[in-house]
Amino acid sequence: MPVTTRRLLLGIPAAIALARPALAQGFPTRPIRVIVPFAPGGTTDLMTRLVADNLGAPLGQQVVVENRAGAFGVIGADAVAKAAPDGYTLLAGSPGPMAVNGHVYRNLPYDPARDLCGVCMVANIPYVMAVPASLGITSVQQFLDRARANPGSLNFATSGMASRLTVEMFRAMAGGLELEMVQYRGGAPARTDLLAGRIQLVIEQVPSFLEDFRSGRLIPLAVGTKRRFALLPDVPTMEEAGLPGYEANAWMGYGAPTGTPIEIRRRLATEIDRIVKTREVQERLASWGSEPLGGTPEDMDRMLAEDRERWGRVVQMARIEKE
Repeated sequence: MPVTTRRLLLGIPAAIALARPALAQGFPTRPIRVIVPFAPGGTTDLMTRLVADNLGAPLGQQVVVENRAGAFGVIGADAVAKAAPDGYTLLAGSPGPMAVNGHVYRNLPYDPARDLCGVCMVANIPYVMAVPASLGITSVQQFLDRARANPGSLNFATSGMASRLTVEMFRAMAGGLELEMVQYRGGAPARTDLLAGRIQLVIEQVPSFLEDFRSGRLIPLAVGTKRRFALLPDVPTMEEAGLPGYEANAWMGYGAPTGTPIEIRRRLATEIDRIVKTREVQERLASWGSEPLGGTPEDMDRMLAEDRERWGRVVQMARIEKE
């Protein structure tokens, strides 16, 4: 090989190494689009917009939030998965589109593990096991005793696959409880029937029920996080309540198409992390019943891998066949 050609080839890695930081420094040069795979007004949408509203100024470009709802987040997530991996199309990520869907849908048009990666976490949203006050139950153990003594007499509500899996995990880890499943098109009608006592159990996101807990109409029995939740300090974790290893929490974080350069992901994560750690944003997130997070793309990628593995085990444990 000629010496000149060899020198050129040897210089390519160094040139790439120099170009990659420059890529991040020059980013962005045009508006960024964030796709929310759910309807406006929900928790994911609100958190996405809270960050996006503060992200444009430090990046020097407009950050536009676009809602593409449908099919439990599949439509919006698929649009991001198929977008150019250049940092200009981001996903308002949550467990369903990024961690659960791959385990429960047979003809999913994208592969969450293959096609989507993390940018930065925004907040953790605890799940809570809740029952109507009229049921006369105030602890997980009391619920277990009632369910075991009267198989099939208690039911639970589900408004989507995530809310079903949280209960399926509870049933399996409690030894196979016989509970009847009642499916709803959304969380609002499920809450109505829960308050009326027509439904005896939900394991859902905390923010949906904080006012009902304060009024005493619903009773929180346990939270699904590893440690107690600040807004419900007297409510035990599932592990404290006698189900070791139970963990279920929702979250919101910014994702991107796989292949988006790590330097660009880090550039975005630096600003998102800074925004999430401001007092104003932390207070707003806390008021919505969530715990601020932040972090790096690597942090989110590790969390995604753990989440995907955990929900895969739950699907197998509950013997749920792909739809």
